[in-house]
Amino acid sequence: MEPEEFDSDVLREFVLAFKKGKLKPIVKSQPVPKNNKGPVKVVVGKTFDTIVMDPKNDVLIEFYAPWCGHCKKLEPVYTELGKKYKNEKNLIIAKMDATANDVTSDRYKVEGFPTIYFAPKDKKNNPIKFEGGDRDLEHLSKFIEEHATKLSRTKEEL
Repeated sequence: MEPEEFDSDVLREFVLAFKKGKLKPIVKSQPVPKNNKGPVKVVVGKTFDTIVMDPKNDVLIEFYAPWCGHCKKLEPVYTELGKKYKNEKNLIIAKMDATANDVTSDRYKVEGFPTIYFAPKDKKNNPIKFEGGDRDLEHLSKFIEEHATKLSRTKEEL
């Protein structure tokens, strides 16, 4: 596709499209996974809004970097967490490579790795950051139980 010649008409069209909210943002994103049925859903830039911001589900999301030692250590624990909650209809355990994908909401600040947030289905713009606890199955499960809007299993079963 040949780029358009830049002139005042092109600029005017761009400004009008911007004012009308018709411009689509450029979002850095890995390809959308073809099979995303594992215990931990993979989120990419293009699917952040449809998965994490979905008002029907609570979402626990880990923002990670593939080179991060703490992230690598967390991976088996996080997969086990996903398996533990895989039958919960209204809860998604998810992860996103924050080095290869844009986070499309400024409410999710990623300043280090791993960064974990819980996004309740009714408070997507006020996610709760996991801080101060050990990143093990027990503490992550407790964090989910404290903030989940609805779990089908009782806390004793968990």
